[in-house]
Amino acid sequence: MMFCANCGSQLDGDEKFCAACGQPVIAQMPPQQATQPMMYQQQWQYPHALYQQGMVQQPYLWTRPQEKGTLASFIDNVNRMTGGTEHVELKMKDLVESVFRQHTKQEAEEIFIYGTAATTPPEQYVSTDWPHPWLYSRVFFVLAVTMACLLFMTQTMGNQLAAPGVIFIGALAVPFSALIFFFEVNAPRNISIFETTQIFFIGGVISLIMTMLVYGFIGFEKLNNTSTFLVGFAEEIGKLIVIAYFLRGSEKKYILNGLLIGAAVGAGFAVFETAGYIAKTNSLAVLYLRAALALGGHVAWGSLTGAALAMVKGSQPLRVDHFLDFRFLKFLLVCIVLHGLWDMPLLSHLLPLITQAGLMVLVWIFVLVMLHAGLRQISAQQAQQAASQA
Repeated sequence: MMFCANCGSQLDGDEKFCAACGQPVIAQMPPQQATQPMMYQQQWQYPHALYQQGMVQQPYLWTRPQEKGTLASFIDNVNRMTGGTEHVELKMKDLVESVFRQHTKQEAEEIFIYGTAATTPPEQYVSTDWPHPWLYSRVFFVLAVTMACLLFMTQTMGNQLAAPGVIFIGALAVPFSALIFFFEVNAPRNISIFETTQIFFIGGVISLIMTMLVYGFIGFEKLNNTSTFLVGFAEEIGKLIVIAYFLRGSEKKYILNGLLIGAAVGAGFAVFETAGYIAKTNSLAVLYLRAALALGGHVAWGSLTGAALAMVKGSQPLRVDHFLDFRFLKFLLVCIVLHGLWDMPLLSHLLPLITQAGLMVLVWIFVLVMLHAGLRQISAQQAQQAASQA
């Protein structure tokens, strides 16, 4: 008889994931080994096929745990914040390798029709494999070419009528391309490109309005090394209000839905804010700088906040107590702190760009661990569904 090492539920013996908690099946250590000193204890896993064939005498496989580096340990600690206990491998190569392959127009069209009644798969058919997105790179290429043409018109041909286009496309290119990335990795395919774009435009501008209201409430006046955290609080809460509205129903029950909706609100916020800064300063340097750093800003922070809220909400309609759930509050605090550090004048003056680059890497570790948690959530729900039908 086997039991889940994570939650203690009884197992049949041939499943890869526990139907109760969704964690990978790790067998109990044999009692005779439990008396060994901790430094000599080994990790035991269940090789069901070998046991059935009589190739091993007891249903355990003896393997030594691998040493973990600092980064791997940090990633696993972030995963524990999501409720996971397994080791997480962030497959960065898989996120970019399909970019360099040739794809047809039909493949792109098939991605863009995700989320309709005819193209949303039943839950049992949702893929839980690590995604291989690529369409986001083609969207960025189209916007980059458009931007280059507009710059040529203004800088070489002297046509200032193209200047508003430079501002808008320059602000749009990176955040919107990142949004398409999140659209591609939304494995349940239950949110259409129309709904995503609607959240991007309406959610982006309403989140700016909410932020201004929060600013008025907290009485923010001057930016310094401590007030940057008030900036982070105001802007993340402003986005959270809008993200919560779009996540309020029970149909948006997946962590990956929260990633997409949060990224859509964050991308809209980033585009309108960046366009405002470019228009105010009339500087291409501002455009290039904010475009280069856009991946580590509002898009990533919004996606992390949305994923955390979807994680605690699950299939339930959104309630007040979900906002007070400590699992959600931890990730919200991470976003506020990262945002405050991002804007801090001291760090920007001492280590210009290096600080933002480091914070960009850090927030994407959180985002990709959330992506892993979203796939794990779907695996657990599929296992529960299969168990209930057995």
